[in-house]
Amino acid sequence: MRNRVDISVGGVLLLAALSFFLRLDEFAALACAALAHEAGHLAAIYLCGGHVLRLRLGASGPVIDRTPSPDRAAELFCCLAGPAGGLLFALALAEGWPLAAGMSLALSAFNALPALPLDGGRALAAALGEGAAAACSLVTASLCLLAGLILAAEGFGPALPLPGAVLLLMQARL
Repeated sequence: MRNRVDISVGGVLLLAALSFFLRLDEFAALACAALAHEAGHLAAIYLCGGHVLRLRLGASGPVIDRTPSPDRAAELFCCLAGPAGGLLFALALAEGWPLAAGMSLALSAFNALPALPLDGGRALAAALGEGAAAACSLVTASLCLLAGLILAAEGFGPALPLPGAVLLLMQARL
């Protein structure tokens, strides 16, 4: 394999947007939270005997392309290891760097949602099959959008419906 790291135009745009909208300390906290999350996946992949083929950074964040898991249990473990790594990172830094701990907790919680292509959705697909995961993904994305719209109407900011809208658009693409 020639290229083991790939940063798409969407990945460059994501980094540019984050650097524009976040202060430097927030950007650093989010980057460390994302690294902890991906480190959880990497550890699980290697513990299950898998191999990383490529790391990609796209508009939706980092993605690890890897060899297939040997069975459903290994796939479930690899999917949930990212949110677990982020949770451990959050617990370890709760006192010393609460900003990074909060970012890591939010990232882990969002990625654990049962919606494809998030980690929770992929874990659900490994446990119950693609059909169940697709149905659950549509419901989860719709509820995220609805909750975001309700919170935005209550004055919590117009950005809150965005994750639900993006998840809903992803379901149309899947």
